[in-house]
Amino acid sequence: MSNENRQTTRVLLVDDDRPILMALADSMRRAGYVVGEAQSGQAALDLAKTSAFDIALLDVRMPGMSGLELAQALNQQTDLPFLFMSAHSEADVVKDAAEYGALGYLLKPVTIAQVAPAIEAALARGQELRKLRETEANLNVALASGREINIAIGIVMERSRVDRQGAFDILRIHARSQRRKISDVAEEFVKAAEVINFIR
Repeated sequence: MSNENRQTTRVLLVDDDRPILMALADSMRRAGYVVGEAQSGQAALDLAKTSAFDIALLDVRMPGMSGLELAQALNQQTDLPFLFMSAHSEADVVKDAAEYGALGYLLKPVTIAQVAPAIEAALARGQELRKLRETEANLNVALASGREINIAIGIVMERSRVDRQGAFDILRIHARSQRRKISDVAEEFVKAAEVINFIR
């Protein structure tokens, strides 16, 4: 990653050890990153919710809210990707980090030579995951709309005694005449049928 690209990369650095936090933040700024600092999990969470960061580097072991607890909160309340830093490389800690969604795990003492490629790889992976989530969300919307349209077609077929294509054409003509999406008209048909069935 070039210095020019780094100048647009905003990193939230979280470590309860102030000397380590200051030293790493200073070396990252010299390397061209825009760095925000937090000495506790809660301070980091507050910053993540109020400021725009591209990625966070979290110390695993902190008093109060641990790095793992912070990761869980970040997953629930933000879409900020993160890496873990730790002086410990126990298998269970690394496994927990992966389960909490970490895009990387750095062993302390952390140097800029380690951080730069790890951040670049994590940002690329984070972008891929965001695209996958967006695709999944769009697919769920499309599937929900498709279900509504199919149900509406069935209702029109029964009420108007037409075949599937005829029912779809009725929905489409109705949507065009009102300059609305066919999925919105279908949803309206389904709701109307539910009300009629309820009254019956």
